[in-house]
Formats: sequence, structure tokens, C-alpha cells
Amino acid sequence: MRGIGLDAEQVARFEKLAAGDKPWRHVYSAREAAHLAAQPQAAQAFCAAFCCKEAFYKALGEFYSFPEFECLYRHGVPEQEFVLAPALKERQAIEEVRVRIDERFLGERGEFVVEVCLTRGPAPRGGFPASYLETLQVAAVEAGRRRIEEEHFSPTEVAAFGRRRAQSVAGALALKRALARLLADTGGAPAAPRDFELGHHPSGAPLLLAAPAGVALASVFVSISHTRQWAYGLAAAGR
Repeated sequence: MRGIGLDAEQVARFEKLAAGDKPWRHVYSAREAAHLAAQPQAAQAFCAAFCCKEAFYKALGEFYSFPEFECLYRHGVPEQEFVLAPALKERQAIEEVRVRIDERFLGERGEFVVEVCLTRGPAPRGGFPASYLETLQVAAVEAGRRRIEEEHFSPTEVAAFGRRRAQSVAGALALKRALARLLADTGGAPAAPRDFELGHHPSGAPLLLAAPAGVALASVFVSISHTRQWAYGLAAAGR
């Protein structure tokens, strides 16, 4: 597996596009924009497509031209259509793109959550790799930030947070909880969030620096996303 990416977005951000504003040319291809605008719930369609592109970027680990990865989203369809530009696929040696669009949070939060998995070489069977998604309310973390930092993070991690917003702390804790669930699911000993230490790649993406004994760091893939009100953490076992 090359990488995973997670993105969460609020549908309300895309209402203007649904109301007729010009689609963002640097994000959507002309064909894609026309398809999304024609959907009965166009704001949701634009939001879902944007989530897919952003999660793809995180899984890829480097910038690309968003119109090169099209999402022709249709509400209620189990198998969505995605189009990856041949030039991008060849340039990045991508064998397969797997996308999971999570609509569980639409009703309660008005948010889409999308996971993307990229593979190099022949893709293993079985769909998505073993993965866990955790979510936390940002306001709850903000209210108990000092206690949460002391209980679940090392002094180095707390220092790295500095004056960063509560969304960063909530996303990191959600990811640690996802890692603990993933470890338990794969036969590891019970672990607490503090047993994992997180850092960042130069790009700002989360990086797993330390984990309980027996965990091969290179085989664990992680991603974080947040909106104003909710934070999400994703941990997956590479194959």
C-alpha cells in the first residue's frame, strides 16, 4: 500500500456552487462540474467530490492537479464512478485507487467523510485494508484540553501543539484512539492513546513516531481531518 488519506467537509460550504456559482476550475473538471451540478442534491455532490480529491492528495503525499482525479458522485449509488487521468496514474505509478465515502454523519452533522487508499503494484484482494475511524467533538476537547494533553500526550507532543487550535488536539487524540483499536484488532496487547507518539511529516501530515512493542511503524498508515466542530482520525494496517 502506498498511503491512505482522510478528509471531512461540511456540505454547507458548497451551497453556493449548488445555487449556481461558477465551479472552482482548479478543483473540478468541466465534465465533472456539469455532472455534479445536475444532481438532485448538488451541494452534497460537490462536497463529496471535493472530499475525494482532498483525501486522494493526502494518500498521495504530494500535490497534484485536482481535475486529474474526477468523482462523478451520485447519491444513494453503492458503486461510485471515479476517473483517474492516465498521465497521473503513470506518473505516480498508481495501480489502484480505493475510495470509501462515509455518509453516516450527513444527517447529524451535515458532513461527508471520505477515505482513500492507494496501492502500487498488484492490489491485494479484500477491498480496504483493516482500518479504524474515530471521531471527537472539538468543543469537548477544547473544554478539557489541559487534562487531555496531560493524560494522552507526551511532553514533546504537547510542546508541538503550542498554540495550535483545539482541532489539532482533537484530531491527534482521535487518531490515537483509532490506533489503539487497530492494534487490538490485529492481535496486539491492549494499548492506551498515550502508548502512541505522533509527529508530522514536513508536509504537515501526521506521522507515527512510536508505538507499543511489536508494531512495525512502516506498516501502519495514518491520516487526520477536521471541520470546525468535529475531528476524525484514521489508522490502517498496510499490506
